[in-house]
Amino acid sequence: MELTQHCKLCDHKVIDYMTGTLCGLTNKKPDFQNKCGVIKLESEFEEHIKKINIEYEAVLKTKTDTIGHITMYSVIAVALFIAGFLLGKFIFDKGVISTVPLIVMGLGLGPLGIAFGPLNKYMTNLKLAKKKKQDLDVLSKMYGYHYDINIVHHKDSLGNKSYDTDLKIRKTSNTH
Repeated sequence: MELTQHCKLCDHKVIDYMTGTLCGLTNKKPDFQNKCGVIKLESEFEEHIKKINIEYEAVLKTKTDTIGHITMYSVIAVALFIAGFLLGKFIFDKGVISTVPLIVMGLGLGPLGIAFGPLNKYMTNLKLAKKKKQDLDVLSKMYGYHYDINIVHHKDSLGNKSYDTDLKIRKTSNTH
């Protein structure tokens, strides 16, 4: 894990756009081994916990929509494939060869592509959010902190989202 990951949580950090993240106490880049001995985990830590957990839960809340989306468009695609096949069979039985059934079946590829786009996005976002949360949890445990967070999701009539959080952080004696 990068040392700057520790600094992102620390209230001592200073961000210099020329040199990157610096320690506000030493004005140098982080150079500790496993964990920082002077880290101050307060407001930055709290905000980071809220941000990462809100992002993670927001991704999880899209799961149902994603499954519904893939189901609906997959059904449309399969219906077009079946319709094209049955149309082709009907036309062929009448002694006519036509490309119309192939076109109908080809149209089924469009909804199939639309079906898997949101699934790809969901899986990518979930993977990223899980990684961020896992990194946060590892660092929290490393410094002997445990947190419980309750997030209430709000959505107004225009679709704007907001969140209320109830965060409880406690210092434990378990440090690595």
